[in-house]
Amino acid sequence: MLWVALSLLVTLPGRAASFRTELDPAMITVGEAASLLLIFEGGAPDVLPSLPRLPNLTLAPAGREDRISIINGRQTATTTFRYLVTAAAPGTHTIPALTVSVDGQQLTSQPLQLSVQPAGQGGAPAAGGGAQLQRALLSINVPRTNVFVGEVLPVDLTLYAINPRRFELGQLPADGFTLGKQAQIEPARVPLNGVFYTRTGTRTTVTPNRVGELKLGPLNGRVEVLVPVARRRGDPFDDFFSDPFFNRASEVAVADVAAEAVAITVWPLPASNQPPAFTGAVGEFKLEATAGPTNVAVGEPVRLRVQITGRGALAGLTLPSLDGWSDFRVYPAVSRVETTDALGVEGSKVIEHDLIPQNAEVRAVPPLVFSFFDPVNRAYVSLTNPPIPLLVRPVGSRGPPLAVADTAPPPREIVHLKPRLGAVAAIGPPWVTRPGFFIALLAPAAVWLVVLSWRKRREHLEANPRLVRRRAVARQVRVGLDELARLAVAGDTVRFFALTFRLLQEQLGERLDLPAASITEAVVDERLRPRGVDGALLDELHALFQACNQVRYAPAGTGENLQATADRVRRVLEQVRTLNLG
Repeated sequence: MLWVALSLLVTLPGRAASFRTELDPAMITVGEAASLLLIFEGGAPDVLPSLPRLPNLTLAPAGREDRISIINGRQTATTTFRYLVTAAAPGTHTIPALTVSVDGQQLTSQPLQLSVQPAGQGGAPAAGGGAQLQRALLSINVPRTNVFVGEVLPVDLTLYAINPRRFELGQLPADGFTLGKQAQIEPARVPLNGVFYTRTGTRTTVTPNRVGELKLGPLNGRVEVLVPVARRRGDPFDDFFSDPFFNRASEVAVADVAAEAVAITVWPLPASNQPPAFTGAVGEFKLEATAGPTNVAVGEPVRLRVQITGRGALAGLTLPSLDGWSDFRVYPAVSRVETTDALGVEGSKVIEHDLIPQNAEVRAVPPLVFSFFDPVNRAYVSLTNPPIPLLVRPVGSRGPPLAVADTAPPPREIVHLKPRLGAVAAIGPPWVTRPGFFIALLAPAAVWLVVLSWRKRREHLEANPRLVRRRAVARQVRVGLDELARLAVAGDTVRFFALTFRLLQEQLGERLDLPAASITEAVVDERLRPRGVDGALLDELHALFQACNQVRYAPAGTGENLQATADRVRRVLEQVRTLNLG
């Protein structure tokens, strides 16, 4: 019943019938077998064509496959007849065109070429029809062999194989180069010297770090290929399992492949016209810089964000030194690379500096200059950005005062003169004999001392921004601990741990003289452990950071006792506050 149903489905109406033949593979060795496929689409043959007798070739039936496909509402029936082809002698054999009748229509296929090489022998692929062919080939391909030092060069380690199953390539010898990321080449079926191969392999990049004549390779590898084999004829069980509905008869062969070395000439960067701001970048880039906030007081941080976008060795990009910015205290940069391709050579690098204005006369963040060498145009390029305006206020100021309407009462009219003197009062003791005289006499001096003390204190704070920050953080921690206690009682887990994370950032940032936003769990091992901080305190910090991260990313999985945790946070912050980290 199943066979009848398939036969009926094949005859369903679709598009016009077609007929073609294929060889899989198109190259074998003596003793191996290839598959000759007779493929009918849109109809079944009235009678199978009689295959011609070919010298040194044997064709044996190997099964039939019927399939129905529906694409965009259009139904197509495909019938495939498979024959196993074996060769008794090497050479190039031609399977002639076949003519068959399908629903009364005469259809003719194209002739096919089968390359057969002697068993156990190989050779390099050649264009000649009778040349010996290999099942697997390996090559090292580069777009050019002349590059500049520091220029990123893409490299394809290309493998051509017939019916590959898996492959392994060794490490590419690249003395004098820095190897980049790797990505697999998507497999594709391509013709090579008259034979269809599957092209795959690995794609990577190399960056030369010295000038001269360098070599990439040689490279060795191994590839497993599936080799079809002929089955014994006359065995009914063997003929049944050779049907395409079951696994096709094949065996695995392992081939060693090798690629010759490629010579690369590396040129030095031109010494003439090299900009003073050049730091070694080679490629093609764009520069963008922003800063914020732009309205701050002396000692408050301004975050400078620089984004360099383009193509090149992004991880190695650096900005010129900012030590010449005497009006700012410049903290070490924090950078990250954001790539847009699998090899990591296209994208952007973001570099962020925290700048602390040192006086109220600062009016702008100075422009940056970034220089790179363009290997395509063989010239240096310098990029810059306009100054970023800043409003820097003195310490303690709150900005310009608000305008207040004048509410003074209107002037009074002239008072009428009294016609009579009235009662006469006795004159009191002289002012000089009263205690208030001495108070009034000393008041200016006291006021001057208060103003002087206030001014000295302000100058002291301006000269010690860390002291200002320490006091501000102490106030913030004191208020935050009270808020933690309230959140613990309320059971607000998310806000509790968010506040805990912020307090740890502020206290550790003040002790390490780093921006609070840059403090993460990593600073515990990177900054505190090398300075000999007590291990128990480091373990407590790790535990608190991990608890905060757990609530941020998996809030449903926490089971913390918030009131006990609040006490731990208080003890840890007190211990961190007393650390002497120099």
